[in-house]
Amino acid sequence: MTGKKSSRKNFVEEGLQIDVSEFAKQAGLIFPVFVTQAVWDRCICWERKDVSIGEKEKKRLWYVLNNLVYVLRVHRQSSKSNVIYFNVLIERSNERENIMLLSHVGPIDAYDRKPCITVMLSEEYSDESNPK
Repeated sequence: MTGKKSSRKNFVEEGLQIDVSEFAKQAGLIFPVFVTQAVWDRCICWERKDVSIGEKEKKRLWYVLNNLVYVLRVHRQSSKSNVIYFNVLIERSNERENIMLLSHVGPIDAYDRKPCITVMLSEEYSDESNPK
């Protein structure tokens, strides 16, 4: 990156992250929630390359968010970390894949310090994964 700070808005506009906050509210999460494009492509919408959401994608997103909510509730009782790993079991073409995801709680970006949750593949995590 150049010296310019990235913002969450830029990440969403560039297609690097998808805002799923409205669905997350229905799952009981009060913070804005974003998923990376890699999570979207691998866990939610692998059949086409856009961010429109049909019934299949809603079910998959709901499944990911419910797993996240469950893990957050359990994790909150035992740790104060802002990084939580959790698994989702994805079934496609009669094959199952256990995918390790990571939830990171941090500021929306450098310009808006309100908290948000970013869900990413575990291998995507680094300090550069989220806007600063």
